[in-house]
Amino acid sequence: PFAQAQVDAIVVHPKEKCSLFVAAGKKVFRSTDCSRSWQSSDFDVTVSALAIDPVAPSTLYAGNTRGDMLKRTDGGKSWRAIHRLENRIERILIAPPAGAGKPTSYVATRSAGIYRSPDDGTTWSDLRRGLQDYPAAFEYRQLVLARKTPGTLLYASKYGILRSTDFGLTWQPLTLITAPGTVDISSLTVNPNESNEIAYTTASTFYKSSDAGRNWISKKLPTSRTVSLLHVDQADGKVMWMGTRKIEK
Repeated sequence: PFAQAQVDAIVVHPKEKCSLFVAAGKKVFRSTDCSRSWQSSDFDVTVSALAIDPVAPSTLYAGNTRGDMLKRTDGGKSWRAIHRLENRIERILIAPPAGAGKPTSYVATRSAGIYRSPDDGTTWSDLRRGLQDYPAAFEYRQLVLARKTPGTLLYASKYGILRSTDFGLTWQPLTLITAPGTVDISSLTVNPNESNEIAYTTASTFYKSSDAGRNWISKKLPTSRTVSLLHVDQADGKVMWMGTRKIEK
């Protein structure tokens, strides 16, 4: 049903593999039977990001191009706005708690920084202060969690790659082979089972570090298309998936 619209986000229920949600245009589609049938929710603005709560999977978050954060807790039947950022939402991440307690939510905007909520979206902290010392750091490219190290995130922007180990409060740059601001990073990933293993791509090159960014190896990409996504397999950390897109000039 979404073949004629651009798909901006897909999330899968962490316990029910046949339950999934797809954001395409101004709709969020839901399937509970492995995509044999779909139901949809309609919005007045394009939905650009989705995330599912790993602790309470009946809770789904959506972000749109206007900067509205939306939430539903009843299986997708109704939505309510929980925060307004006034800048296109590019990514929503939900970090599971280290022990008991609530997950931590992160929202990355296209050009207005990152925000964090420790309480299911009730209150939000502006994390821009920690990014202000890095030129062009508000120009989003990718945000990922180091899942084996609670509180650790990596953020790619036009500046380069920054890492935080205190839930986004402060940031430190990774020393890349290329100088800050000289290349455009198109994708970034961290091994979910080994936080020191980091990989990213630029227009023509793949870079990987096995020691948290102190040393890097590089290889020419096997495609002329722009790499828009890198993903390390959670079951086998030696397997990596690469998604590409064609840039029309």
